[in-house]
Amino acid sequence: MRAHLQKKKRECHSRLCYGPSMESILIGVAAFAGGALLWLPFEYGLHLSFHVLKGKGFASRAHLDHHVHASWHFDPIITLAWLGVVLFGIGFSFALAAITSTVFGIAFGAGWTVGYFFYEWHHRQSHLRGPRNRWEAWLRKNHFQHHFGHPMKNQGVTASIFDRLFGSYDMPEKVKVPRRLAMPWLFDSEGNLLAEYQDDYEIVGTSTSTDERQRQIDKARAYASRTPEPV
Repeated sequence: MRAHLQKKKRECHSRLCYGPSMESILIGVAAFAGGALLWLPFEYGLHLSFHVLKGKGFASRAHLDHHVHASWHFDPIITLAWLGVVLFGIGFSFALAAITSTVFGIAFGAGWTVGYFFYEWHHRQSHLRGPRNRWEAWLRKNHFQHHFGHPMKNQGVTASIFDRLFGSYDMPEKVKVPRRLAMPWLFDSEGNLLAEYQDDYEIVGTSTSTDERQRQIDKARAYASRTPEPV
């Protein structure tokens, strides 16, 4: 009985009784941050590959179709991408845990996965609502120059580090947005460009809708990574 109590006492000096050590916490935080930062080259590289592939493969087609209508709406198919990212993140965690430590592996994989969903959320928000701070204003201008100014530029959505590194960063004084593809948050109730966006955006064209013929033209241009025409 005494030996059993001594064994229990020794076990209570373990992390299970007193929680994780400061070293483990620091490793976890650093690994999480590293994983989140590692998402950035994936964001750049995947985005660029969708244009280079010109519609070859499901992911490339889905992305270029997004360029055709230049808006965001929930499509159940996107849940496959979310599932794939989560599964990759879990596999990544286990692989790293096997060669490093459990704390490092899980935290790093979690950081990478959260990095993706951070990107996904802000990409969605950029299409659906106006900016609320300077970073969001930059993100929208950066991203919509990619949509409407030069699809082979500005592949990074949440950060421009790799575009700057590889010479694909493009930030004009004003982004020219075709009226028929413009984000609703740009306009007031009468369809005029809001004053707070006039320094960064210019509305071009007069058409407010897209017929089937124009949609096919937009699709051909999107799959060739060319900007949509103002009409």
